[in-house]
Amino acid sequence: MKVFKIKETLVENGIALTQARDIKVLSDVKDDGTHPYGFSPAEIIGNALGSCLLINAQRIAKKMRMNFSDLSVDLQVYRQEEPPKVVRIEYVIHINTNGTDEQLEKLFDYTAKYSTTYNTLKDSVEIVGKIEKVGFESIYDGEKADDSIV
Repeated sequence: MKVFKIKETLVENGIALTQARDIKVLSDVKDDGTHPYGFSPAEIIGNALGSCLLINAQRIAKKMRMNFSDLSVDLQVYRQEEPPKVVRIEYVIHINTNGTDEQLEKLFDYTAKYSTTYNTLKDSVEIVGKIEKVGFESIYDGEKADDSIV
């Protein structure tokens, strides 16, 4: 099992220094709900999922011998106020590829299936996604998240 060590230190009112490995990043921890200095915690959750999906999409597309470019993920994170909780994430993977519709469907399925962040969130957050060829119409829409789709 891999262990990831992260340290979060308040450096001044509303700003924290996050350290992992040899990387240091400022985080926004204002207690009034505004986040002018960085991503909010809900945005960080979306960022974590988006990064994980991109890592997997690259790796899986290469294994499938798909040529691709212009790979991106757009996400919308929905947070309820009481109790404060992320309740839904919608995402779209955009890819410019010569891959077939069948390959894109497999890429979509495997990208989520092997995502650490997706697997961590899926039992407590509704996750809905789809994949689109850049410049073409969507070829595969996921329904409500489960183990095999999204």
